[in-house]
Amino acid sequence: MFEITDDYFVAEEALADHLINITGIKRVYKSREIADLSERSQGTPCIHLIYHGDQLPETANGGALMQIKQTWLVVLASKTVQKNQGELLTAIIKSLAGKNIALGTNNIGPWLRTNTPIKPSFNKGFSYYPLAFTCQMRIKTSRGI
Repeated sequence: MFEITDDYFVAEEALADHLINITGIKRVYKSREIADLSERSQGTPCIHLIYHGDQLPETANGGALMQIKQTWLVVLASKTVQKNQGELLTAIIKSLAGKNIALGTNNIGPWLRTNTPIKPSFNKGFSYYPLAFTCQMRIKTSRGI
């Protein structure tokens, strides 16, 4: 299991580096919220990565070792007139679902597809297709004061 040592959002960079290799994707943006998607000039088709939160188990070993499950949204953005959205969504899923992705000498994963908390949207000639993926990670903390 991947251990977070310094940066809680370390998965973002690994995901961006991995997803940019999908044929047909022009750019991967690191977005902070869904509202950012329609307010940005973007070269399409592209992907927006958005941290969607985490889940903690009921017990956390007294706080010394926490296992967390982070959820990341991978949103395909394209011009509505483009007709290859289904192919790109399939490529994203095949590229990430069940996979471990490289981060330096470590791997983060496996990435599991989960139910997407938002629906596709369409705005000003653009289409936004969200997919959600989760990954189990852990953080060790020091005990005592």
